Amino acid sequence: MNDTLLDVGGPVRLTDHGGDGSLLLLIHGLGGSTENWDVVGPDLAEFGHTVAIDLVGFGDSEPGDRRASVEDNARLVAEVIQLLGHDNATLIGNSMGGLISIIAAAEHADRVERIVLVNPALPVSRRHPPDFEVLTKLLGPLVPGIGVPAFKAYRAAHSPEEETAETLRMITADPSTVSDRAKERLTEANRRRRGQDWVIPAFLEADRSIARYVLRPRRYRKLIHRIGAPTLLIHGAEDRLVSVDSARWAAAERPCWEYVEMDDVGHVPMLEASDLFVSIVGEWLGN
Repeated sequence: MNDTLLDVGGPVRLTDHGGDGSLLLLIHGLGGSTENWDVVGPDLAEFGHTVAIDLVGFGDSEPGDRRASVEDNARLVAEVIQLLGHDNATLIGNSMGGLISIIAAAEHADRVERIVLVNPALPVSRRHPPDFEVLTKLLGPLVPGIGVPAFKAYRAAHSPEEETAETLRMITADPSTVSDRAKERLTEANRRRRGQDWVIPAFLEADRSIARYVLRPRRYRKLIHRIGAPTLLIHGAEDRLVSVDSARWAAAERPCWEYVEMDDVGHVPMLEASDLFVSIVGEWLGN
């Protein structure tokens, strides 16, 4: 595992997990970083040159004059593929990273060979909308005048270790399924964020851009029907952030996609059931 900084109008941190052949680009979710892929990255390297990316505004990719919206980060993904010397790549995106993969596949089709959507941000289910805690965490910061002070107050009252524990409680079906090493790495990333004054504005900008898709199902439907790349959709059945109903809707809209539902798994299958996740992705990549 090797970290490097790529200059794409500013720093972009990459974690190279090794491997040969076609490029597998791992794309994290909202508030995440390359650390989200540390558990599965080395195993996925069996199937291609595997690289995780810190999107602009996250991890160690300081935005500077760049924007942190999903559209801007989709353009970044297309540029990174080219700068890494590949014609195209398989995008493996979780949550916001899944939505970015979808946008990249629609807007930059020549750069995208295949996509693996891992609990992607999807239109909110009317039957099973997110619970109150999730809505408060995701939509509360979007209220003008509340976002930045709320974030600062939360971090003043919680240690990086407490932030990791609370996040995993919300995004996993069972936090005990996440390895201690993964928790340590996520906590290290949380600790670094405390010293980065650009983190909160970037988070809010990205969050607002996601809302413009997940709260507009017609717009989202048009977007997914533009995708021509082979697609694997994986979804944890116990996801509190993105209901499995939304994943079933997407699978019904695009019956040509392969759909795999993971029982007893929440929003981050690559952390909760890493061996099974790698097996599912590896089998699909090998077909």
